[in-house]
Amino acid sequence: MSLKDRITAFENDAKILQRIASQYDETSTEYAALKHAAIALWYVPTSNYEAFKDYITEFEGDLTPEQRSHLTDLGIDPDRNPD
Repeated sequence: MSLKDRITAFENDAKILQRIASQYDETSTEYAALKHAAIALWYVPTSNYEAFKDYITEFEGDLTPEQRSHLTDLGIDPDRNPD
């Protein structure tokens, strides 16, 4: 996946967060958490673009066992194919 494709994926994630957030009242904790996630998603590539570019270019490895366990505990299947 090219860098442009990866950045597009991050932009698409932000749109999904916005769509999910719209299902909640703006005073809810869920809305606030999704808003914070969207801000973080935007902030990372804009505050230190080179570090962000390096991260998404080099991040190709698998998750550590601890990361996999954490995602599973959250109810997220780390092996699910998003496509």
